Amino acid sequence: MAGKVYVLYASLTGNTRKVAKAIAEAVGATLVDVRRDPLPKVEPGDVIFVGDGVYGWRPSRAMRRALSALALPKGIKAAVFGTYGGKPSQLAVLEKILREKGAEVVDRFSCMGRDWFFLGLIGRGRPSEEDLRAAREFAKKVVG
Repeated sequence: MAGKVYVLYASLTGNTRKVAKAIAEAVGATLVDVRRDPLPKVEPGDVIFVGDGVYGWRPSRAMRRALSALALPKGIKAAVFGTYGGKPSQLAVLEKILREKGAEVVDRFSCMGRDWFFLGLIGRGRPSEEDLRAAREFAKKVVG
C-alpha cells in the first residue's frame, strides 16, 4: 500500500466512534474526529474511510461541513461506514458527496448502533464484538 489511510468520523452517541476505532486499528489508519481534529491533507494514493451515524436520514451537520471543506485529489480511494437505528440512509449521502469531490467510493459498511433516541432500547449491545470484527475485515478488504 502506497499512501496513508485516514478514518474520518463524527459520532454523537459513541456508536460510530467504536466502529471507526476498529477500522483504524485494523489497518493502521489515522483517526480523525471531524468535530475536534484538523482535517488531514489527503494526497494521491491515500485511502479515506468516512463514517457517521444517521441524523434525520442524513449524516451529521459536522460531517457534511467537514466534507465540504476537505480537499481531495481526483480518484482518491474512499469507503463509507456508519451505524444506524432504523436504516443506514446516511451512507448514500456520504457516497454522493465523496463522488462529487472526485473520490472513487469502493465499498460501504454499516451495522446497527444503540439508538439513544428511544432510551437505548433499540440495538442494545450494538455495535457488538461481531460487528466490530466485521468492520475490521471490511477495512482490510478496502485497503487490500
